[in-house]
Amino acid sequence: MKRLLSTIIPFCVLVVASAAQAQVYQWKDAETKTTRLSNTAPPWYRNIQRESHAPRVQVFYYGVLVDDTNLSFEVRQAMRAQSPIGRVLPPLVSPASQQARR
Repeated sequence: MKRLLSTIIPFCVLVVASAAQAQVYQWKDAETKTTRLSNTAPPWYRNIQRESHAPRVQVFYYGVLVDDTNLSFEVRQAMRAQSPIGRVLPPLVSPASQQARR
């Protein structure tokens, strides 16, 4: 019984830890010049007006790149469509409609 528990408990911890790391946002901090990793998006990731001046944000889902603010609108849209979490990511706004808002 002890042997079974000593095998099951580390496995359960590993599964829970990997589930917590499912979606990761990565960007370079402008002040410290270090790469930041977080399970929550930085504030500018969802802000359309600041996105063009903000640091590049890459979104990984279980280690697979599903969004990159450095890519063109069309490529980002295609990546999101193929992603299993594309519907969870904030909607993209086309460059044309972004210009119309200004």
